[in-house]
Order: sequence, then structure tokens, then C-alpha cells
Amino acid sequence: MSALRPDRAMIEVEGLHKYFGESHVLRGIDLTIAAGEVVCIIGPSGSGKSTLLRCINHLEIPEKGNIRIDGQLAFRTEKNGIFRSHSNRAISAVRAELGMVFQQFNLFPHLTVMGNIIEAPVHVLRKPREIARKRGRELLAQVGLADKEDAYPEELSGGQQQRVAIARALAMEPKAMLLDEVTSALDPELVAEVLAAMRDLAAQGMTMLIVTHEMNFARQVSSRVIFMDRGVIVEEDSPARIFGAPRERRTRDFLRTVLDR
Repeated sequence: MSALRPDRAMIEVEGLHKYFGESHVLRGIDLTIAAGEVVCIIGPSGSGKSTLLRCINHLEIPEKGNIRIDGQLAFRTEKNGIFRSHSNRAISAVRAELGMVFQQFNLFPHLTVMGNIIEAPVHVLRKPREIARKRGRELLAQVGLADKEDAYPEELSGGQQQRVAIARALAMEPKAMLLDEVTSALDPELVAEVLAAMRDLAAQGMTMLIVTHEMNFARQVSSRVIFMDRGVIVEEDSPARIFGAPRERRTRDFLRTVLDR
């Protein structure tokens, strides 16, 4: 697999374990995402895909393992066999380097589109409001919504809201984007516009880790595809290999099921 990974690692996950009560959801995940790489994670529901993204962004706290963002140790480290959290300030500093977009849009309903986009840059990054607005307009144009800056979320379609959510994440100037099934809550006719925005990001060299059920998107855009099941990475390889000649029977069975629908 190493031939698929350039030298500079943007996201490194080592020995990651996560439990929910008695359920062992992540079972020793090791994963490296190179700068500029687009990696799609596929697999059945309940395999731990979304939990992995949430642990990387510290929305869930793993019981064991290390995470590094652009070489910086993040979130939890082992000391004398005991795992401890970093400070909230340290967590916030690393999290600011990651943009995350969820299944649900999570836009502030009382703010306009522009208000949603500039909220964090102004109040977290302390950017001057006019500079944040200028960047916001550039990002709205990038996702095809240049004429919607004064609209409120309720006035937008689901696909438009999700593209605003992508622009909002990009406004924080992240080093990498985490996208968690961002099309799963959309009507089928709205999926294409969101996938087009993600394709544009990939073409611009944004590092992305994407949980998706869109197999054609994963095949066309990914530099690497990961198949997860039951809390482990079963197989990872190029899209051509995963979709054309997977090595593992569990991968073949899953793809046969989803591609035959």
C-alpha cells in the first residue's frame, strides 16, 4: 500500500480503539492520509466509519490510540500506560485545522448564508468582518451559490444547504476536510450538485477523508478506497483494485450487494 501514499502525512491514526459501553466499535485502526490525498471509506452501516471521523475530530473520545494532524500529536497520548486527554485549548487548536461536514447541515437558522460562513472566522479566528465576507463570497462562488449570501437556510434546498455547510467549513482554512455521508440526507436529484462541489475540492488538492455510500463517486474521485467492517479496516487499495479485483471476500460480498441494487 505504501506506494499509494506520498511522503507528507496529513492525518495519522495509530492503534485507535473506541467503545460504546460493551460494544467495541473501533478495533485498533491504523490509517495514514497523505497531504492532497482523497480517501473514501466504504462499508456496511455500523462498521465504525462515522465513529472514526468523529474520533479524528475529537467529537468522540477514543479509549486508546494516537492521532496526529500534520505531524502534531492530537487529542490523546499514552503515559505510563494511562491515556489522558489534551487540554481543551490544545484540542481546539488541532480541531481548527480540520473542516468537518455532517449528514445534517447544522446551519444556524437565524443567520443568513453569509452569516453562517463568517461566524467562526470572525469569532474564532478573529478575522476582520470584511475580510471574512470577501472570502465568504469567494467560497460561495466556488460552490455555485454566489447569489445566495443573503438567503436564510429555510429558503434553500437541501443540496444548497449542504454546499453552504461545505463553504462554512472551508472558511476556517482547514488543512483537511472530513465529510461524513454528506449526501445521505438529500433527495436523489440533489446529490449530484453536492458531489460536484466535492469533486472541485479534490481537483484543487484538498486533503479529504470521506465516508460515503456513493460508489461511483468513490471510484472516480478517490486516490484510495478503504473498506471497513465490524470496526476494522478489512482492505484498502486504489479504486481500480477495490472495485475491480478486491482481495478480501468480505469486500467482494459488500460490493456485490451494493452494486447490484
